[in-house]
Amino acid sequence: MKTNEMIAKAQFECYQKFLQVPVHENTGSYCNRTWDGWLCWDDTPAGKTAEQNCPPYFQDFDYSEIAFKVCEENGHWFVHPESKRVWTNYSLCSGNNQDNKAVWNLYYIAIIGLSLSLVSLLISLGIVLYFKSLSCPRVSLHKNLFFSFICKCVVSLTTLEGIVQQQPLVTTPPVCTVLHISQVYFFLCNFFWMLCEGIYLYIVTVVNVFAKRQALRWYYFLGWGFPLIPASIYAVARSMYFNDNCWYRADTLLFYIFAGPIFTVLLVNLLILIRIIYIVIKKLRARHLKKSIQYLKAVRATFILVPLLGIQILLASYEPSGRTSKEIHKYVLHIFIYYQGLLLSIILCFSDKKVHSVFRKLWNRFQASL
Repeated sequence: MKTNEMIAKAQFECYQKFLQVPVHENTGSYCNRTWDGWLCWDDTPAGKTAEQNCPPYFQDFDYSEIAFKVCEENGHWFVHPESKRVWTNYSLCSGNNQDNKAVWNLYYIAIIGLSLSLVSLLISLGIVLYFKSLSCPRVSLHKNLFFSFICKCVVSLTTLEGIVQQQPLVTTPPVCTVLHISQVYFFLCNFFWMLCEGIYLYIVTVVNVFAKRQALRWYYFLGWGFPLIPASIYAVARSMYFNDNCWYRADTLLFYIFAGPIFTVLLVNLLILIRIIYIVIKKLRARHLKKSIQYLKAVRATFILVPLLGIQILLASYEPSGRTSKEIHKYVLHIFIYYQGLLLSIILCFSDKKVHSVFRKLWNRFQASL
């Protein structure tokens, strides 16, 4: 039903209600029942505020919010001082108000996710650095991956808190510009170190022969060096073509300078994931395991590798067209991005059998010393 038709129907029902419901017989001043053009308002005692849910006519209205209409002490509806006309307060219904609430919700999701990720990553990095028995090429990649996420968490938390608290150091060029570029660089490093993890897994799982001959220096170049290229190009292009205050505005195509490499990394990791899962299933079949066990092991491998390679972000990158689905998409994408560090800590450290073994030995030594 169109908006005009919905309003006309509501108006007709309102007048029908007025004809059927008798006028109040109570003593005292009352504001008369009225149709304000959008909603129907009953007789209201003087000095009271009538309220009801916002009308469902407009797509950008939040129907769960409340509209207000004030009955003044003299028994007349409130008149707006500027328009000099009887006025209903629909300010909470506005989509802007809903957008503000969504922004704050997303902000809290980001802050909590970044904080949990930072703490868990620091613990994980401390564990793999302290226990030398865990050292191996695979763990070396994990260390760099952890450190890249720690850097991103620190820069992102500093930037978000600085903007919200309006701290002059964070909201004034050139500091805020440097923070923005640092955020872009470490964000790129996160994905390129995930690519390094994917390449390493591919060589170990598929190629296998060259697993012990891998030179880590190429991984360091790919993880820390290559992101400098798109980050530098973006910085130069931003300063020349879209040099707004602190570079906070996101309505520019220049973001594709670093978004392009990120999506390329995710696509490569998706192909690596598909290939690895194929090899895993093939090896399981060769061992003549039951199909249920094969699928269970394949699902477990997929569950572990998807967050390690960042594939879930690629799957959530498509933005739907519906209003509700868009909101859900924003929340899901924020959770995937800002809780990624926590997931990696759980998968690569807290759930690792070698880490459990080291702590078990440490616990046994402690008990033996008592």
